[in-house]
Amino acid sequence: MKVIRTLILLLGTGLPMLAVPAWARLTGMSCEDCHQLPTFQLTAMGLEFQRNGARLDPTHFDASDASAQKLGNYASLTLEASSTAVKGTKPTIQTSQPDIQLVSGGALSSHFGYTLMYHFNTGATPADGMEEAFIQYNLPISKTAFLQVRGGQFNPEILRDFGLGAGSALGEPLVLGTPASTTSPFTLDAALRGVDAKLNWSNLEVAAGVTDSLTPTTDSTGASVAGPSPTNHKDTYESALYRFDDYASGIGIFRLDGQNPVLDAANPGAVLFNDDFYRNGVLGRFIRDNWRLMGAYFEGRHQVDVAGTTTKNAGYFLLCDLDFNPSFGLFGRYDDVRPDTADPSQDQAMKTLGISGMAFHSAKDGGRWTLQASRTTYKDGVTPNNDQLIADLIVAF
Repeated sequence: MKVIRTLILLLGTGLPMLAVPAWARLTGMSCEDCHQLPTFQLTAMGLEFQRNGARLDPTHFDASDASAQKLGNYASLTLEASSTAVKGTKPTIQTSQPDIQLVSGGALSSHFGYTLMYHFNTGATPADGMEEAFIQYNLPISKTAFLQVRGGQFNPEILRDFGLGAGSALGEPLVLGTPASTTSPFTLDAALRGVDAKLNWSNLEVAAGVTDSLTPTTDSTGASVAGPSPTNHKDTYESALYRFDDYASGIGIFRLDGQNPVLDAANPGAVLFNDDFYRNGVLGRFIRDNWRLMGAYFEGRHQVDVAGTTTKNAGYFLLCDLDFNPSFGLFGRYDDVRPDTADPSQDQAMKTLGISGMAFHSAKDGGRWTLQASRTTYKDGVTPNNDQLIADLIVAF
């Protein structure tokens, strides 16, 4: 169990996306217009640019925009290297394989745009490297409102904003990436494949999506089974976010209904039972020019056996960023997850503190360094604390 948990921590240390120099070149804006440096919290303009589909205006497109359609204005490469020191392991310092990511997106016409995020050296197959790839259609409704429709592989925007899109801490919050149990491996950080739609007003966003099954199929032992869901089930999600000031501070809600078909280990291909699960969440953020408070609470329920036994799970996180100047910033995060609320021995908590700074940044490139320390504690009375120190450098062109 200790080995499994350690692997989850190490493999789940997804790193935040750097501001994309291509989009600075495309728009003629600076990194600071969309991000607070160096912790990379998205500003109100950055959040607007993201929901518009990597464009300043959701539907405006003219000759000057067409002339700007050059590869260097639409695509960036990011290179990332990190080393992790884990107390009590040998070797103590573990250097991860450098990550190379292609980030591309922007307007294709008045109504259509696209977003693509691909990691070249992630996973066992080329398809494993795809983080997001979708076409977005924007339909104006009024001067302050438009409808967006996305199709492809994506994350619900509200989860991206409060997950990897949060920017400062290395690795997403535990509540988004921790499986409920070995037989119910669903997590909120999985990329969805399907379609979703969102109504955007000046201060209110309401979204809904229909996607293929969120999680891999498992058998009754918890082993993952390759291939599509044998039940061809479609998961659904709904969300709403209200922004209550000019900084894009806001509060939101989220609901996911999904299914994890559990196969019979003794009869390959046969469904033993369908784990129909749900996740509910409340999310909030308070943003100012050089600091931010952010947090979320999620709770859910899932089925654990053929007899219909269910169990509940819950978790939350709190994040604080403080930017003194582009060369130096502080951040801290507290995570707490309860995979089974009836069994406190499965509880986990993580404390994270870190510093970061911009090594350099311009319209052509940028680089950020981060040094982060964390301690994960387990309530089973057996697993020792997991203490980590991560040094990370990410460069974008």
